[in-house]
Amino acid sequence: MLLPQDDRTPAERGAPDPGGEADPAMVAGGRRPLSKSRYDSVSCYISDYPEDLDEMCHDIPCEVDEELHGQLAAEGISAPIARHVAHLFTRDPLVAFEGAVAEVDDESSTEHFESINSTNWQSMRWKPPPPPSDSSPHIGWRTEFRPMEVQLTDFENAAFTAVTVLLSRVLLVFNLDVLIPLSKVDENMKRAHQMGAVRTQKFWFRKHVLPYGDCGGCESIERPQGDDSEEMTMDEIMNGKGDYFPGLIQLCYAYLEHIACDATSFARIHQYLSLVRRRACGELLTPAAWMRQFVLKHAEYKKDSVISPGIAVDLMTTCDEIGRGVRPCPELHGDVAIDPVIKEGLYLTKLTSESSAAARCNLLRKLRARACMEDGPFSPPSAPLVRRVSDPRLPSRQVSPASDRQVSPASDQQVEMRTNVPL
Repeated sequence: MLLPQDDRTPAERGAPDPGGEADPAMVAGGRRPLSKSRYDSVSCYISDYPEDLDEMCHDIPCEVDEELHGQLAAEGISAPIARHVAHLFTRDPLVAFEGAVAEVDDESSTEHFESINSTNWQSMRWKPPPPPSDSSPHIGWRTEFRPMEVQLTDFENAAFTAVTVLLSRVLLVFNLDVLIPLSKVDENMKRAHQMGAVRTQKFWFRKHVLPYGDCGGCESIERPQGDDSEEMTMDEIMNGKGDYFPGLIQLCYAYLEHIACDATSFARIHQYLSLVRRRACGELLTPAAWMRQFVLKHAEYKKDSVISPGIAVDLMTTCDEIGRGVRPCPELHGDVAIDPVIKEGLYLTKLTSESSAAARCNLLRKLRARACMEDGPFSPPSAPLVRRVSDPRLPSRQVSPASDRQVSPASDQQVEMRTNVPL
C-alpha cells in the first residue's frame, strides 16, 4: 500500500545501479539518496535541545537541501527549523495548478510552501500560520498529529481526539519531555504494524518525563541522563510502570485536576480516558482485533486467508450498524452506549453567519467559569485541590478527605484521581 506514496527514483531509493541520467527538473536531479519516502515517520525534531542531546536524538539520516539550508541559516532562522524546512524541500512538488505557479505572489501567499509541506505525509506535520485575512480570524501555529486510524463510531473518534489534545496540554502545562532517539521512533512504528501489537509488542518510551536540566522543585526526584528510554508495553505507557512512570492516562487526570475540570465535562472525558485505558490493557478489543475475530468466526471462512464476498458484506454491514449506533458492541466499547445516528431533524435548525454579541458574551462567561484565573497555556501546576474546593470562584466538587477519590455531583460514580504520583 505504501508504493503509491513513494515517488522516489531508483537513485533516491539507493539502488546499486539506478541507471539513467540526472533530471534537471527535479530536486538534486533526482539523484540524492533519500532514506524514507514522503509517506513515513518524521526524520527530525523541532526542539531547543543543546547540541549533545540534539545529536543523541537525531541518530538517523535526515537529508536536507543544502542550498536552502544555507540560505535559511544566513537569514537567522534557528538551526532546528532550518533543518526541518530544508528536509521538506528534498521532495519535489506533486501538484501544480494552472494559473497558480508564476501567478502566485510568495510575499502574500503560502500556496507554494504548502504544496511541499502538505505533500510530506509524515507522522507529524508542523504548520505555520496562513497569511492574515481581514475576513477570517487569525490562525496560529499548529502541530498536526497524523498516525491515528479512523474508528467505527463518533464516540471512539472523539475519544482519541480528546485524549490527544489533553496530552498536548499536559506536555505544555507541566513542561514534560517525551523525546527519544528517532531510531527508536522508527522501531516503534515498525512494531506497531505487527498483528495484535497493542498486546504483543513493546515500545520505546521515556522512563522519566521530566525535562533534561533544571527542574524547579524536583530536586528529590531522579533526573533523566542521556537516553532515558526503555521498552514498555502499551499498557505500561498508558497506565503506568513501577513507581517511576505514572502513565499518560494518569497525567491526563492530573491535568484535569489542575484546571478544576467541571463535573459535566469530566464525566465525558472520563469515558474517553477509560476507553483508551481499557484498550491499552486488553480489556477491550481494538477495531483491527475485532474485525479479525469476526472473520475467523464467520460461517463462510475456511481458514484459507480468503475473504469471500459474503464475509465482506456481513463485515461491512455490521461495521455500518455499529457506527450508526443500532448494534451494541461491548467488545469494542464496554458498557458505553453509543447514541444512534438518525436522519430525522437534521436540517430543522437554521444556521446563520451573523454574529451575535449576546451569544458571544454568554459563551465567554461559561468559559471563564470552567477554569481558574491562574490557569493558562503555560501555567505551572500550582493550584492544589484544597484551594480549589474552598475557592468560591471555582466549580464545586465533593471530595472525600480520607482519599484522593472525587465524586461527581452528576453521578454516584467514583473515579480515582492519583495526583501525587511522581512525574
